[in-house]
Amino acid sequence: MYSELHDVFDQAVEDHGTTSLNGNEYDARMSYGIKIVRNHEDNSIQIFNTAKGGDYYKELDEDEYNLFFEFGWVVSVCKLALIKYKERLDIIETKMKDEINGRNNSKYISFLKDTRKSTLNKYYKITQKLNQHEN
Repeated sequence: MYSELHDVFDQAVEDHGTTSLNGNEYDARMSYGIKIVRNHEDNSIQIFNTAKGGDYYKELDEDEYNLFFEFGWVVSVCKLALIKYKERLDIIETKMKDEINGRNNSKYISFLKDTRKSTLNKYYKITQKLNQHEN
């Protein structure tokens, strides 16, 4: 697992779509809300999902780590981003139904529609990137 994590980190470094977030005591990269960090002190590597966890980023669970070991950095980041956007779309749909059946505030409904459209566009772009990478 140690060498697999280092391979994933190297893939993140090579990915041009990944942002560098290096600090004094660590090297880090981030893409679509997924952050991978290599600590200088002990050379350990951790991967975090910045969309979960509230005040502190939540480290990936074992299944999510296995996703990176199986598919690599780019594909796994895309798959996790698609899951995140799908969850966001489900929440928006629920809010729209509640609003239409409740207060029926046209400004809020319009806001939800715009948010849904923006999220769908992001979902589509990541789907295209994933399809391009898999081909």
